[in-house]
Amino acid sequence: MSSSSIASTRHLRIFDNLNRKGFVRVDELSIELSVSAGTIRRDLEYLSKKGLLERRHGGAVSSSTPLNSIPERDFLEKGHINTEEKKQIAQKAMSFVKDNDIVFLNSGSTTLYLLQVLKNKRIQVFTNNASAISCSRGPELELLILGGEYREHSRSFVGIMTLEAIKNINSDITFLGTNGISIEKGLSTTVRLECSINQAMIENTNGKVVVLADFSKIGRTSNFVSSTLDNIDILITDKSAPSELLKQFEEAGIQVIIA
Repeated sequence: MSSSSIASTRHLRIFDNLNRKGFVRVDELSIELSVSAGTIRRDLEYLSKKGLLERRHGGAVSSSTPLNSIPERDFLEKGHINTEEKKQIAQKAMSFVKDNDIVFLNSGSTTLYLLQVLKNKRIQVFTNNASAISCSRGPELELLILGGEYREHSRSFVGIMTLEAIKNINSDITFLGTNGISIEKGLSTTVRLECSINQAMIENTNGKVVVLADFSKIGRTSNFVSSTLDNIDILITDKSAPSELLKQFEEAGIQVIIA
């Protein structure tokens, strides 16, 4: 993993702490993230200059700028963040797929990991994830790419053509990666066009809608809402996700599974 990806993951962990506590201490973050106090101070200075938090003696507090206002990451960069958690989530998600299922997968690095573990299943997979084309797969998995306008930054197909294709398909199960999932706003993404794709997949699902979200997405709200929580059946996340937030999702009627 590159040093920039490691730093990005550390920044997300700092945001998670700020979301829960409103204030973070340098010494506590140093222990939790297993880095030096000097590294944490540099992180806080960097994030403060970005306007994402405010420095205080010994730590930092939430900024008036929303913590969730983080710019969209390039697809390749996302693929190097929290990779072990994403792989574990994908392994757990595989158990929900049965032979002969028709499956929707949206774009994103976590759903791409899922496609990789599904490669020997006898299923049909419909996806707007352009990177799916390069995934190895067995002879019984039928991969169908939803066409449309190619979006380089997210390696995905979006737009009217993609939406029209989805309308003619009814999936048995849908798996959605996300930029954020919160009690207040539900499922959200940084990209408006991706939002409409997610909505269409949900609307054309006969079975379960499953959200795949590592700890960094839990409790976070991005720019565009794809769905309220009442359309989500299952949330698969990892053991680093804050337990108090997961309990709230369960109280909202979502089955929460820890990978």
